[in-house]
Amino acid sequence: MPRTVTLTLRDVPEVVARALRARARRNGRSMQKELLALLEQTVVDRASLAERLAELRERVGAGLRVSEIDDAIDEGRP
Repeated sequence: MPRTVTLTLRDVPEVVARALRARARRNGRSMQKELLALLEQTVVDRASLAERLAELRERVGAGLRVSEIDDAIDEGRP
């Protein structure tokens, strides 16, 4: 089993806690599991995406900006 770390979150505003509780209930998870899912999506998925984007930049050249890529997509260019 992978090594885990215990984190403690303090001074959470009540409005945030209520929203997390409601979200957890909708997803059939505990608040702990819901918070972990949110962290994984935010941290791990974005890090993975950043790595893939860096690899892509190396393959196609780092000179393209996001707006240029969006324009190319809109125009139907590969």
